Amino acid sequence: MTQPDWWYDDLKQVGLDFEDEAEVATYDARQGGSSDADRALLTRLGVTPTTAMADIGCGTGLLACTAATMAGSVRAIDVSAAMLRAAQARAKSQGLANITFEREGFLTFAGSGDLDLIVTKAALHHLPDLWKAVALTRMRDALKPGGRIYIRDVVFNCTPDAVPLTAARWIEDLIQQSGYSRADGACHVREEHSTFGWILERMISEAGFTLLERTHDGVYATYLAEAPG
Repeated sequence: MTQPDWWYDDLKQVGLDFEDEAEVATYDARQGGSSDADRALLTRLGVTPTTAMADIGCGTGLLACTAATMAGSVRAIDVSAAMLRAAQARAKSQGLANITFEREGFLTFAGSGDLDLIVTKAALHHLPDLWKAVALTRMRDALKPGGRIYIRDVVFNCTPDAVPLTAARWIEDLIQQSGYSRADGACHVREEHSTFGWILERMISEAGFTLLERTHDGVYATYLAEAPG
């Protein structure tokens, strides 16, 4: 579908350039994810062999490929062609046939109301707030009635006047706990679009979701919400 000239280009890279093969090669180690942790999450989210799901912002496909061993079908969606190549290679090495790969973003992926679950981790923050809200309505429309969305992302759980201290502490923690540099952390705060928890929660509600669970941990948050049924 052709979009109007004012529509946001969600295929462009924001902050760190994940078309850079070096960024892709080191992504999993810096993010600290594991297939065991993803399997536990997907089990908790109720994934079964009949589940149709999507992972938006799938990165190298760690969660999406784990999901493909549990679900009926998985759509692995990312704006980075380099990330998708890594995800496809992972799926091929595991012999997975029920997973598809799409170079799209939150504002461009196709949705027809046939998904049981959408998972998105460390991806929604790439959109400015206006377009986060639009993205949430698009994900709602891609879900079956009563389908669920799981979001984990960098979300500032503080007042605006506490941002300088909160951001500084987060960057220091990021350096100590991952392979990201100070420049990487500063780039995230300066150029990416992480928002406040109270703003994101209002967006989720305004999109028509029922918020089932929320957790706040420093500047990280998770949300589980259900689409109108």
